[in-house]
Amino acid sequence: MDSIIDVFFSQGISKYNFLKRVKASGDGHLELIPKQSYGKGTGLLKAAGKSLLVSTTNFTFLRSIDHIPRNLPEYFHINLCQGTLRGIGGSHINRDHDYSRHIPAGFSHYSAGVSFQPGFFDTFFSSRYGVALDELAQAIDALGRFPLIPDAAVILKQISKASFAGDIGNVWFEAKTVELVSVILKWHRRLAATADPPLKEDDRLGILEAIRYIEEHSSGTLTLDRLAKQAAMGMSKFTAAFKAHTGLPAASYVRRFRMEKAMELLKTTSIPLGEIAGIVGYKYYSRFSTLFREQFGLMPREFRKRE
Repeated sequence: MDSIIDVFFSQGISKYNFLKRVKASGDGHLELIPKQSYGKGTGLLKAAGKSLLVSTTNFTFLRSIDHIPRNLPEYFHINLCQGTLRGIGGSHINRDHDYSRHIPAGFSHYSAGVSFQPGFFDTFFSSRYGVALDELAQAIDALGRFPLIPDAAVILKQISKASFAGDIGNVWFEAKTVELVSVILKWHRRLAATADPPLKEDDRLGILEAIRYIEEHSSGTLTLDRLAKQAAMGMSKFTAAFKAHTGLPAASYVRRFRMEKAMELLKTTSIPLGEIAGIVGYKYYSRFSTLFREQFGLMPREFRKRE
């Protein structure tokens, strides 16, 4: 199958001595499994046409690994990472670009991503709508500095859980990727229009520390004062810096994180609804259910039934 997998992923993967390849059934999908001595978990690559690929990975590495992908064709990658890393990230890899990666022992990584070659962008954006390829590259490069785009995260989660295949799968994945790119371009243009100077490195690290604290203490009381102290900032500076970095006020970010965590618990566990409310930081179930419905359009009980 002459797909994006055959163009560069298969050749690149064959050079990674810590992975073994297992062909998944149907439509040229490729399942990746680490060699037992290196780690555990699995990854699934789904090709949609010749230039678009979606992937889901869930690896825990038992040994430290260094690898150097070489001679990759030019492509773009947008991903959502959770666990050790969290947020939206992206990269624009230039043709024949050499770079190395170090993966430490004990590293656990879950991600959902989209990779596509420039030809895909040309087909759906440049030729039809006149959007410049350079703007896409700049937007994707900026994702590392501003890692939270909630609408993009929702799309990537939908892609990671999709079971479409064949021609219908190609249409669905292409449509979602177009939607994803449009969301990122819209975010990038809005960011450029505000013309706010980027955060200083110390301030950026402070906001990341506050985000880490939110993720680790979402079941407790999360006040703005506590988060500002975690970021080592005064209240007014923290409020402005947090929104500049994430695109959301801190309170909205906390609520969104709690609701997404509750959604995962509803989908993957049989924990009683009242207990889930407490796990995500709400003393009263009525308050939790109201916020959940505002976020997802369904009461928690209705959502669990659908899932």
